[in-house]
Amino acid sequence: MSGDAPGFDPAAHFDAGWAGRYERNIRQFCPAYDALHRMLPGWFSGAPEGARFLSVGAGTGVELLALGASHPTAELHGVDLSADMLEACKRRLDEAGLSDRASLHLGTMQEFRADKPFDGATSVFVAHFIRDPDARLAYFKAIAASLKPGAPFVFADLFGDAADPGFGIVFENWLGFYATQGVAAEDVAQDRAHIQRDICFEPEERIKALLVEAGFERPVRFFQSCLFGGWTTRKSVFPIIENRNSS
Repeated sequence: MSGDAPGFDPAAHFDAGWAGRYERNIRQFCPAYDALHRMLPGWFSGAPEGARFLSVGAGTGVELLALGASHPTAELHGVDLSADMLEACKRRLDEAGLSDRASLHLGTMQEFRADKPFDGATSVFVAHFIRDPDARLAYFKAIAASLKPGAPFVFADLFGDAADPGFGIVFENWLGFYATQGVAAEDVAQDRAHIQRDICFEPEERIKALLVEAGFERPVRFFQSCLFGGWTTRKSVFPIIENRNSS
């Protein structure tokens, strides 16, 4: 995880306890989690031999594992601000035999500095923890700055317009489904409070506009499971030039 929402500490939330049960919990939350990751490598199919991939909010390493399996010569880089999640990621990379071409970095994306740009990047279930608009823009700008022009970027987050009546219908049915997955009633209540307190739900058009402002082409949604969405885009070849003329 690599978000930085005011009042929410991802490094504390995604501790060793969470790292140990994340793989089970996320599949209870997102019914099509595995389908999303099966689709992910296809968006990077045009990457060159020896491509450099970046997973932002690497978590337990699911994106790195998918890209490592589909691109046998790729360098794999992960950034996360939870040391416990990175430790879980390292164990999974070791088990998969990918550690020799993987590098993990502790900290935020905004702090991360790479020695050369990447051929592609992912951000899965990270930015929805960043509630401050300026911080969200800075997060996506940092990812754009790390990529080669034209490089693909795939991201997924919770999204939606909370003012739309249809949002509430999907929200309640989503949590209703979650409650049927063997989750204790008290845990469902705690997770509902966590979602309502710590998740930034944004309308899709606002997300697309933010990505364009950050330096990407207009994203295209290719995935949805309840309120989880997945989009693909590329770093713009023609970056936005700020108007610095003074009056």
